[in-house]
Amino acid sequence: MKNIKIGRKIAICFIVLLMFTALANGNAVYNLKKSGALSHELFEGPYQLTDQAMSIRNNIVGISRYINGSFADNDHESHRSKILGEFDNIAKSLETLRSNPESDKVADNINNIENLTSQLKQEYEKIYQQTKQEGFSGLLTDIDISTYANIFGEISKNSDDLYDKAQTIGSEFDKEVASSVAKSRFISTTLNALSIIFGLFVCIYLTKHLKTPIEQIEDAANKMAEGNFDIDIDYEAKDELGNLSNSMRQMSEKIKDIVNDTVDVLGEVSSGNFDVETKVEYIGVFKEIEKSVDKITNDLSETMSQINVASEEVGAASDQVASGSQMLSQGATEQASSIQELSATIMDISQKIKNTAKNAGEANRLTLSAGHEVEEGNAQMKQMINAMEEISFTSNEIGRIIKTIDDIAFQTNILALNAAVEAARAGSAGKGFAVVADEVRNLAAKSAEAAQNTSTLIENSIKAVENGTNIVDNTANSLNRIIDTTNKTIEIVDEIAKESEEQASAIAQVTLGVEQISAVVQTNSATSEESAAASEELSGQAQMLKSLIENFRLKNQRISNKSINFSNNENNYFAMNEFE
Repeated sequence: MKNIKIGRKIAICFIVLLMFTALANGNAVYNLKKSGALSHELFEGPYQLTDQAMSIRNNIVGISRYINGSFADNDHESHRSKILGEFDNIAKSLETLRSNPESDKVADNINNIENLTSQLKQEYEKIYQQTKQEGFSGLLTDIDISTYANIFGEISKNSDDLYDKAQTIGSEFDKEVASSVAKSRFISTTLNALSIIFGLFVCIYLTKHLKTPIEQIEDAANKMAEGNFDIDIDYEAKDELGNLSNSMRQMSEKIKDIVNDTVDVLGEVSSGNFDVETKVEYIGVFKEIEKSVDKITNDLSETMSQINVASEEVGAASDQVASGSQMLSQGATEQASSIQELSATIMDISQKIKNTAKNAGEANRLTLSAGHEVEEGNAQMKQMINAMEEISFTSNEIGRIIKTIDDIAFQTNILALNAAVEAARAGSAGKGFAVVADEVRNLAAKSAEAAQNTSTLIENSIKAVENGTNIVDNTANSLNRIIDTTNKTIEIVDEIAKESEEQASAIAQVTLGVEQISAVVQTNSATSEESAAASEELSGQAQMLKSLIENFRLKNQRISNKSINFSNNENNYFAMNEFE
C-alpha cells in the first residue's frame, strides 16, 4: 500500500465503504418491498376472509330478523325484498371468498355455507308460497321450527369457523412479517456497523500514513520560509507525498547552492572586484538572479568607467560654474535695486486704492442716509393720501346729506303749494293760513337754494381733493422710483467698496510677493558667491573621486591592482557629506 498513489488509496477505501453502504441500502429497499407485498397479501387474503365472514354472519342475522318480522306482522311481502337482498349479499360474499388467495384453506366452510344457505332459501320459498295460497292461519303449526334452527345454527357455526380460520391465517402473516422485519433490521444493522467500522479503519489508516510525511514536509516548508534550508525529510515512497518529499530535498539543496554562489559573487563585488562570474547552474526563476548579478557587475564596471570620465569633466566644468556664479551674483544685485523701486511704486498704488475704498465707504454711508430720508418722505406721503381719501369720503357723505335736505325742501314746497290751494278754497277764512303757506314756500325755496350752493361747493372740494390725490400719487411714484434708484446706487457703491478692499488686499499680496522676490534675489546673490567657492571645492573633490575609481577592478579593463581601503578614505567621505 505504501507505493500506491494517495488518490487510489482513498478511492479503494471509499469504494469498499460505498459497497457496504449500497448493500445496506439494497437490503433495506428489498425488505421494504417485501413488507409491502406481505401487507398487500394480508389485506387481500386474511383480512378479506375476516371481513366476508363477518358480512355473512350479519346477513344471516338479517335474514332471521326479517323472517321473524314477517311472521310477527303477518306480512311476507313487505319483508321479502330485504330477505332476498340478504341472500344475494351472502352469494356475493361467497363469490368473493372463492376468489381469495387463501380460499383453499376455508373451502369446506364456503361449500357448507353455500349449501346451507341454499336449503334455507328453499325453506323460505316454501313458506312464502304457502302464505300466498293459504295465508298465515294455521301456518305456524305446519312449519318445522327445528329445521330452521338447525340451518341457522350450522350457518353460524361455519361462519364462526371461517372467521376463526381467517384470524389464524392473519396471525401467521403477522408472524411472517415480524420475522421479515427482524431479519431486515439485523442485516441492516450489521451492514451499517461494518460500514462504520470500516470507515473508522479508513480514517485511522489514512491519518497514520499521511500525518507523518505531511508534518515533516510542513516543518521543512516552515524552515525554508524562515530562510533555513537545512531540512530533514526521511519519508520515501512512490506516492505523491514521496515525490513531494524528494522534490523538497532537491529544492533545498539547489537553493543552498545558488545562495552560496550568490554570496560568493556579492562578496567579490563588495571587495571591488567586478570581474567575477557565477559557478553553479541557476534554474527557473533563479536564472533571473544570475542575469541580475551579471548585469550588476557589467553596469557597475561601465558606471565606474563613466564616473572616471565624468570626474575629469566635472573638474573642467567647475571652473566655468565659478565664473558664471560671479556673473549671476552681479545680476542679482541689479535685480534687487529694480525690485526695490517696483516695491515703492506698488506701495503708492496701494495707498491710493485704500483711499478710494475709504471714499466709496463714505459715499455708501451718505447714500444709505439719503435712502432712509426718501423712504420716510414716502411714508408721510402715504399718510397724506390716506387723509385725503378720508376727506373725499366725508365730502361724499355731506353731499348725500345735502341731497336729503334738498329733497326735504322740495317736499316742503309742494306741501306749501297744497296749503295755498286749500287756503284759496277756504276764502277769507284761509287767508291767514295762506300767508303762513307762502312763508313756508319761501323758506323751502331758500333751503333748496342753500342746499344747491352747498352741494356745488362740496363737488368743487371733491374735485380739488381728487386733483390733490392724483398729484400725491404721482409724487409717491416719483419717490418710489427715487428709492429704487437710491437702492441700486447703494448696491453699486457697496460693490465699489468691496472691490476696492479686494484690490487693496491683492496689492498687499503683490507687495508681499515683491518683498519675497527681493529676498530670493538677495539669497541668489549670496548663493552665487557660495557657488563660486563650492565650484573650486568641487574641482578638488573630482580629483579625489578619480583617484578612488582607479582602485576598482573592472571587466575587460584593469585600472589598478590595488583594492579599496575604505578606512583610508573615511575622512574624504565625511568631508564630501559636510559639503553636501
